Amino acid sequence: MELETTRFGKLEVDEEEIITFEDGLYGFEDNKRFTLVADEEPFFWLQSMTDPDLAFVIVEPGVFCQDYEFSLNDKVKDELQLESKAEVLVMNIVVVPENPKEMTMNLKAPIIINEKKRIAKQIILEEEEYPVKYRLFEEESISA
Repeated sequence: MELETTRFGKLEVDEEEIITFEDGLYGFEDNKRFTLVADEEPFFWLQSMTDPDLAFVIVEPGVFCQDYEFSLNDKVKDELQLESKAEVLVMNIVVVPENPKEMTMNLKAPIIINEKKRIAKQIILEEEEYPVKYRLFEEESISA
């Protein structure tokens, strides 16, 4: 299927590459079908299949936060039809400000994808230690 996007122009997307979010993403509940578009390693774009302007920069959290861990509750596992840990892909939305050195990722609301069945859900973690704005890059110290 051909997809017209604002950022990438025309994309050819196979039906099996489409990821379905039953509930959409927080704040974008009407957008339920997305595809992953590769960008510069380690970043990807999560491109809406219905809104050519809607795309999110995402990344696997372990690239920047090696100790990021949480458990999925049974309800989420059932909704995503997860049978093993090997099917799970965790991604986090990245905010890219004017100065890319100030990029942050949302550790509080990860996207959980069943890679095998191509279904996904964004969840909000109850763990207090995970912030909405986790800096990807250390602030550079200024020396005189």
